[in-house]
Order: sequence, then C-alpha cells, then structure tokens
Amino acid sequence: MRPKVTAILVAHDGGAYLDRTLEALAEQTRPPDQTVIVDIGASSRVTEHPAGLLGVQHVAAPSSLSFGDAVKAAARVLAPASTDGEWLWLLAADNAPDPDALRAMLAAVEISPSVSVAGPKLMQWADPDYLYSFGESMTRFGTAVELAEPLLDQAQYDRESDVLGVSAAGMLVRHRVWTRLEGFDPALPAVDDALDFCVRARLAGHRVSLVPDARVLSAGRRSPGTAVLGPRTSRTRRSYLERAAQLHRRLVYSPPLALPLHWLSLVPLAILRALGQLLRKQPGSVLGEFGAAFAVAFGHAASVPAARKRLKRERTLGWTAIEALRLPWAEIRRRRALAREDATSARRAGRHEIRFLAGGGAAVVLVAALLGLALHVPLLGAAGVAAPGLLPLGGVGELWGSLGYAWRGLGDGFVGVADPFNWILALLGTVTFWSPSYSIVLLYVLALPLAAAGAWFAAARLTASAGLRGIAAAAWTLAPTLLVALDQGRLGAVVAHLLLPWLFFALSTARRSWVAAATASLLAAGVLAGAPSLWVPLLALWLLTTVALASAGRRGRGWHRLVGLPIPALALFLPLGVQHVLQGTPLGVLADPGVPLAATTEPNSVLTSLAFLVGLPGAGSTGWAKWGVLDPAAGEVLAVVLLLPLLALALASVVLPGAARAAAALAVAATGFATAVLAVRVAVGAAGEAAVTPWPGAALSLTWLGLVGAAVIGLSAGHRVLARTARVTLGGLAAVGIAAAVVPLVWAVATGAGGAVPGAPRTLPALVTAGAATDPTTGTLVLEAQSGSGISASVERGSGETLEQQSTLYSAAPPDAALGADLPSLAANLASRSGYDPVPVLEAQRIGYVLLAPGTRETRVVHDRTAAAMDANPLFAPVTSTEHGTLWRYAGLDAGMPAAAPSGPGGFDTALGGAILGMQLLVLLVTLLLALPTGGLADWWRPEREARRGSGLQAGRRSPAAVPVRTMPTLAFGGDHGE
Repeated sequence: MRPKVTAILVAHDGGAYLDRTLEALAEQTRPPDQTVIVDIGASSRVTEHPAGLLGVQHVAAPSSLSFGDAVKAAARVLAPASTDGEWLWLLAADNAPDPDALRAMLAAVEISPSVSVAGPKLMQWADPDYLYSFGESMTRFGTAVELAEPLLDQAQYDRESDVLGVSAAGMLVRHRVWTRLEGFDPALPAVDDALDFCVRARLAGHRVSLVPDARVLSAGRRSPGTAVLGPRTSRTRRSYLERAAQLHRRLVYSPPLALPLHWLSLVPLAILRALGQLLRKQPGSVLGEFGAAFAVAFGHAASVPAARKRLKRERTLGWTAIEALRLPWAEIRRRRALAREDATSARRAGRHEIRFLAGGGAAVVLVAALLGLALHVPLLGAAGVAAPGLLPLGGVGELWGSLGYAWRGLGDGFVGVADPFNWILALLGTVTFWSPSYSIVLLYVLALPLAAAGAWFAAARLTASAGLRGIAAAAWTLAPTLLVALDQGRLGAVVAHLLLPWLFFALSTARRSWVAAATASLLAAGVLAGAPSLWVPLLALWLLTTVALASAGRRGRGWHRLVGLPIPALALFLPLGVQHVLQGTPLGVLADPGVPLAATTEPNSVLTSLAFLVGLPGAGSTGWAKWGVLDPAAGEVLAVVLLLPLLALALASVVLPGAARAAAALAVAATGFATAVLAVRVAVGAAGEAAVTPWPGAALSLTWLGLVGAAVIGLSAGHRVLARTARVTLGGLAAVGIAAAVVPLVWAVATGAGGAVPGAPRTLPALVTAGAATDPTTGTLVLEAQSGSGISASVERGSGETLEQQSTLYSAAPPDAALGADLPSLAANLASRSGYDPVPVLEAQRIGYVLLAPGTRETRVVHDRTAAAMDANPLFAPVTSTEHGTLWRYAGLDAGMPAAAPSGPGGFDTALGGAILGMQLLVLLVTLLLALPTGGLADWWRPEREARRGSGLQAGRRSPAAVPVRTMPTLAFGGDHGE
C-alpha cells in the first residue's frame, strides 16, 4: 500500500527562506500527498505557493505558538490516522529539502517497519556541502549532544543508523505514533522537544533512524525559528531555555524515589553551576541558570506530573533499552581534545609568537633583576623602606581590617571608607605575613624585573622582533616616572606603572575572551587604585574604544566584553566617592593614596610642559641636582633633549606602515600628557602650607607607554620603507638617549643619595611604642617644620602611623576638619611661647607625647623655635632625641584616664560597613572567577550543552558552534586568549 505523507510547514517570518522551501517541496520526486502550512503570527500569512504542491491547507496560529504546538494545530485539521502507513513530515520555514529527500526517507522506512521516526541530514544553508545536524544523543546525565560535527560532508556518518533522537527539522514520523505520544512536550517549547519525543518513542518500542541519502537545508542561528527562540534571542535567553529543558527532562525521567532529591537540588545546583559558568567564561549564562532552576522548581508544578504520566502511559521498555545509544565518555573526551586543539589553533592564528625564553625575554628580565638588586642592596637587610611617601605596614590582621567602612584613627578620628589602594597593601603584606613591611622591600628589589617582564610581553603584541621587544622592555624599566616614584616612595604610582603593560597585554585580546576581559578589568582596578588620577584618561579611552567598536559592525565583534571593564574599579571607588561628595571634597577621590606629598611642579612653566611631553614628571625629577653637576632646570633641559629622539620616532610612526596602530598609541600618550597638565593644576589636599595635587608622574607613565608603543610599531613596520641599518640606528639613538637621561637617577639610587633608604618598622620612638602596648589610646602630636614659617601637625595613635591607616578622606579635608577644631590651635601655640592653656585639649584628645620631626636646612629656624618653645613649657618633660625626632612627654595624662582602647564612635554603622565590603568582595570574586585561566583543568566538568550545533528542532533554534564541544579559554603566557 502506498504510504500517505502530509507535510507540515511551520512558517514564522520566513522571507526568502520560506519561498525556497516551498519551491523545494513542489520539486520533490515523490511529492507529499497534502501540505499544511501553519502561519504563525499575523505578518507571516502565506498567500501564494507553487502549483506543484498538492492539497494545500492553511492554518492561522498565534505568534506565541512554539514549533511543537504549531504542528499539533496542523494535526488537528487532519483526519485521524487509520493505518501505520500515514506519515507526518515536519518542516520549518528554512528547511528546503533536496528533490529526492522524501523519496529516500520513505524508501528507508518501508524496508524497516519498526522505524517510526526518521531524520535526514541537515546541511548548512549558506554552504550545503557542510553538515549542520545528523542525529542526537545524551550523556549519562541527560545532557543533549549532537552526534555529527560541523564538517564537510564526506559520508563519514552515513553508516549511522539507529540513534536516540533526530532533529525536528525534516523529521518524518508516523501519524499514529505522533498521536499516541501526544506530540512534543508542551513544557519544552523550543529546546529538546524532538529529543524528548524520540526518547519516548524509543521507550514505547519504536525505532528512530537516520537516512543519510535525504538532505534538508538549515539556516542555523539566522533562521526565523519561532517567537520562542529565533535569531534575535539573547544568549541569556538561550541558556535559560537549554537549562530549563534539561532540568525538566531530568525530573520527568527520574525514578519516583529520586524525584524529591532532584527537585531539592535544583537551586543549590544553580548556584554551583553559576560559579562554573564564570569559570567557563560564560557570564551571560549565569542569569539563565538561576532563571531555569526557579522556573522548573516552582513554575513546572503541573507540567512535570503530566509529562511523567504521558511517559508512563506508552512506555513498554526499560531505560536499559536505550543505554547503548547514549554517548560514551570516551567519545566525549575525544571531542573535547579535538576542540581544544582547534581553539588553540584559532587563538594563535595571526598572532606573534611569544618565545619568552628563546626570544630573549628571559635574558632582558634577568639583566633588569641584576640591576634592581644592585641598586637596592642596602634595602635587603632592612625591615622596611623609608621614603617621603612611605610608612610601615601594620600586621596582616590590621591590613585586612582596614578595608571597607570602619573607624580611622587619624586626627580626631572618623568613620570612613578605605582607599581602594588598601586592597593592594593587604595583598602585598600577606605575601610576607611574618613581616608585612618587608613586602615593600621586595617590591623595590623586584620593581625593575617586573617592569621589564610586563613591557616585554606587551611589546610582543606589537612586534615579532626580539630586539624591539628588548628595547621596549628596557625603555619601560628605565622610565623616569618609575625611578622617581621609587625614589620618593610613591608606592601607588609604582604599582600603576608595573600593571599598565599587563593591562595593555590583556586588553589586546579582551574582545575575544572573557578571561582576558576579566583580567583586564582587575588590572584596571589595580592601576586606578594606585593612581586614581588615571580615571579620567582610562575612562575616556575605554568609552571611545567601546563606542567605536560597537558602531563598527562585524569588525567590532566582541565589543560587549569591554562593557564591564570599569565595574571592579567602580565597586572599589564608588563608596569612597560618595563619602567624598558628602564631605564636600569631590576631587579628593583623585588624590594619590598614601602619605600626601606637597606639589613641587610649576604648572605654568613652559619647561614643565616640554618635560611632560617626553614623560618627565617635572623639575627635580632628573637626578642632576642630586648628582651636583647641574641645577634642576638645566638638568631638566638636558634630559628633555636626550629624550627627543624617542618623541620624534613616535611621531614619525604615523607616516610609516601600521599608522593606524601608531595613531592609537599616540592617542594613549596624548591622554596621559593632558591628564598630567591638568593634574598639577588641581589641588586635592594640603601638606602643611603647601598644596597637594595628583602626582603627574602616574599620568606620564601612560604617556611613556604610548610613546614607546608608537616607536616600536614604527620601527617594526618600517622594514618596508627603511633599511635595516636605518632602523637599528634610529632605535639605538632613542635607547641611548633614554639611558643617558636616567643615568643621574640611577646613580642617585645606587649611591644612597635618593629618598628611599632602609627604614624602621615604626614611625615613633621605641618609648612611645612600648607604652602603646598597655594603652593604645595614647596619642602623639607630631610637629614638622615647613620651609616657610608654618608647621604641620598630625596625631598618631598607639605605636604610630602605618600606610594602611592613611586616607584621602583625611588628607583632602580642610586642616580644621581633618585635625579637628582644636588641634591646629594647639599645634600653633605649642610651637611658640604664649599664654595658651593646652591641658583641656591634651586630655580630650588623649595626647601624651609631642614629637618634633628632625629639621632640614630650609626649616632650621622654625624647627629651633618650636624646640625652644617646647623646652620652655613646664607641662612637657623632654624624653629623648632619636632618628624620629625630639620627644616630650605630657605627664598629666595618666590621672583618671581610661586604659582601654575605644571601640569607635557610637555612630559607626557596622551593617553599612559589612554591606560595602561584601559588595566589593562579591564583584572582585566574580571577576576573579572569570579571569582564572582554567584551560583543560576543569574540562571534565564542562557539560556538553555548548557542544550542540543544532537544537534537534527546526534549524536555527540553536546556534551552530565552531566545534562540537567548546573548551574553556586559557590565559597562557604565550599571550593567546580566546574561547
């Protein structure tokens, strides 16, 4: 008896796809006996069709209908099947069959009466020679897996016959079987509906088979799909549908006793899988995980029991009957290995090889390490480093306890948000937990090799030449901003300088990899924590780059990974910025962390602008004055002249090949220069009578990065227009100029003439430190003579100030607000002879000591006058003179004073403090999970869901992947990121 075939074509915004599909149906050598066209949505009405189609019927359906519901709507207009020879052929708008497709499938099922479901080869619409889908299976845990890989069809899968499932696109199913099994599960509207139907058919005793001679096209992600899942469906929505389908099937297939356990595990598993999604670099799937878990746990209350009854009603076989059709783990591991190889090859395509060891990178870092060791030999045996901008670090507990929103013992004391740089200090101090201050010593010793390593890897993104990479590394290592920052103890600027090349290294591949994007966001947070003034240039560069890429179409693919780059930095800075605004010092958020240092740069000087143009942070930063050969101005002029070849080479790069990249590097340099010019004109605090501005050197590190990058690009691409001798000469001239310009700085550090020297682990004399062990509330008023006629004052509690106690909230506040209303008056009167009675203030502030810091030649007059006034004051008894200064003791503090340390002001909001710290930890943890280079380590856990190139439904309702199983991205020191 001749079989009867009814073609059911689901049309939803088909467009050109639908026209070709209708023509292909009309051209069948064995045409269907009747055709039912289901028009989904008012805009999808099919009014014309080829004359070759027989018995055409139209069914209008709501736009919200899924593919399975649309097929059911079509089946309802058909007469009930009276024999097993009646078939339904399911097609979507983009499923254009080959002329012999239906004839081939009917021929296959006629010789195999037990086959009730047959599936054709799905071929890619854009390239019909390549497979899209050909059979589906499941892992032991129920995750759906495509059997065929998206390769050129060379009949490699033609020997496949019995399978667990086939795609809904092109599926040929007996009408009676469709009716008895009640079609696709309504709870699976877009994903796994065909697979679930085939599983139920298998358990009902029917066979599911593949027909390799039948070919049907599929448009993949670009297909119209349905309103439930189509080409515009977001990744989050797709992941939600996929996970919800898997969880629903798990509840339906599970034994009765295991059903409650599976239900209870839905939400806990969602939490674990969300962390896994971050490790797999799929942040867009996190919301889908939670949405699917809650939807299945609480929204499928009726659908799961109905599906279980439907399965039980027709089931005649046990689950062991389909065990052989599941995909074995050996095959899964094989596919993952192949996917890793493909991903690695794709990531490295068109990239310069790193060759760190063979290419000279290790040698450059070794030379820099020897230089750093030679320059800082005196520091090796020290417990800490003493410099104008440095203080010792407290204990590890104090370092981590300083984070968040807590009591700060500066001045009168206040409750405030920690500076973001405290996170860096906590990490540094933990490295040498037995002596946190020694971590600063190690940072000084390792600063040069760390700078060389970062610059070498960054240069590897720009050139394949080992020589140019070495020159770039040397230039970055000997950057004046780094040497001056080390000399002055500007620890934040040092950290920013060391992290900037790594930030560029990660950003160069951030569009292609979540690993690189998350790593870049953490590095950006570290750079900004060390140098908050870089918020302006980095934010401007990020905004311009993101907007440019977003508007560049396909050339800007991956721009969405750059959107979240500022999030970790915002999480660290936002609470501090809010408190600065409430305090009335909004610009204080740009203040450098640590000890505030008075500005020494003349902002309106032409020489200053020229120095900024070549990366010099202003007068006195060249080291010539310390060498005693030239005065600061003459030394600065000479240094500018020596650095002009680098500037000229960078500017010339825009007229050489690779001008676009060189222009981008110069734009980075320009933003750094503009920031430095503005920084010296913005006062963010005061140090005594002198104003404190953001240090321009941090911004000039950005300028130096741009100049060196542009020069490397120009020299690397210049081989097309310049002879090798010319390029070597130009590069050598720039390198020699840089080396000559920084010789005085290097000499000053090597001979101990610089500002950084071995330091003690405390800032107060031993007598005060010993007393703090029994009474940590005791305050020490520290007076320091200024170069004018003024004197600066501060109060140190307990054993003295530490670096993590410093706060820009305190340094940016007006002196009377920072010190309190009484301390400025107290300091002024103690520094001179007057009739002022200091006792009420001394007792109220619990000041037991007064320390006068050592004076300099410029401050000798003020210093001696203050010392004489203190000696003449009968309330104070001279104690000792140490390297910290001259100490006096106020004996009256002991009478009736408490010995316990105060716990903080009554207004301290511990809930707010915990919320701020928790928010920051959460953001950093999520970003860190994304940034972890997990490579193949966790591939054993990686589910097969992302291996699926098709849905097992009509084409396009699942996006095709490049490989069957997508491996985790790896952040390798080879510099290749990717998914």
